[in-house]
Amino acid sequence: MMMLISTVSVFACHFDFTTEGAKKACKADDEFVINVKLTLTHRNCAVAAAQTKFKTDGINVVSATPWKEVTPGIWTRQVKVKVQQGNKNKVTLTATRTCDRDGGYGVFSLDKS
Repeated sequence: MMMLISTVSVFACHFDFTTEGAKKACKADDEFVINVKLTLTHRNCAVAAAQTKFKTDGINVVSATPWKEVTPGIWTRQVKVKVQQGNKNKVTLTATRTCDRDGGYGVFSLDKS
């Protein structure tokens, strides 16, 4: 069973998220850019990078660049966000891909002060 679980996770797409200056926290009305890197870990994916779904919590997307393939199977984009007012302690950007090869899922989160 464990062998099956570890094998399946190898086929999932992988997301990496970064911010300029490795941001550690944010506050209401801050605007910043989240760099999203999508690595397709399986070949011949029928799902385009542009079909990746994003969900936000505590932030609004201000703008986003189109996906760009930087090397075969590695795509990047920048998402500019603005932190909402409110009493949430964290903000998140969730990326989801759905396909017949396990898709992919990644979460960027940042503490809010």
